[in-house]
Amino acid sequence: MSTLASRPAGIETRRAILDAALDLFSERSFDGASTRAIAEQAGITQPLLNYHVAGKEELWRAVVDDVFERFRMSMARRLSGLRGVDDITVARLMVRHFVEFSAANPQLHRIIMQESKRAGGRLDWLVETHVRPLYENAVAMFERLTARGELAPVAPEHLYYLLTGAGATVFVMAPECERLTGVDPFAPEFVAAHADLVVDLLIRATTKE
Repeated sequence: MSTLASRPAGIETRRAILDAALDLFSERSFDGASTRAIAEQAGITQPLLNYHVAGKEELWRAVVDDVFERFRMSMARRLSGLRGVDDITVARLMVRHFVEFSAANPQLHRIIMQESKRAGGRLDWLVETHVRPLYENAVAMFERLTARGELAPVAPEHLYYLLTGAGATVFVMAPECERLTGVDPFAPEFVAAHADLVVDLLIRATTKE
């Protein structure tokens, strides 16, 4: 995204643009979300959006950069100060944080799903820039635990997609969940219970007795 002035108004405008674009790109896809609609949702004029953003593709990438950076920073904060803690405990905390972040930011997974409907340049960039590093970190963690005999020998790619599927899908499909079950998946008690279940599914259920 183009550089904005550091004054509060500039920072607030940037945040409003990113938040509006994240919502609309995740709901309507890149093709379906117009810059006019993004400007309207951000509460700014189209000329002001055009001033801050060089183009729609640049805005999409800025949005993806922002949400993944927020995930990485929040995970780093969650795991800070855990030196000396055993790997199983760290893995549990990482899985729990993934579920909690997914509940707070379902747009991240919705954008991935939107772009995964067909191969293309945006998907290639998304995978190589943001998804692959996270995947490789998760696989390394699962392989390390398996090598130590702390997890049953389950292929790490299966564990990764169990994590992303079990951890995020209910929040991505929240409207269906509410209509089908009458449950609000974003309610704090539901998120906490869901995190417990996903941790047990991935860690306890695959841990060797």
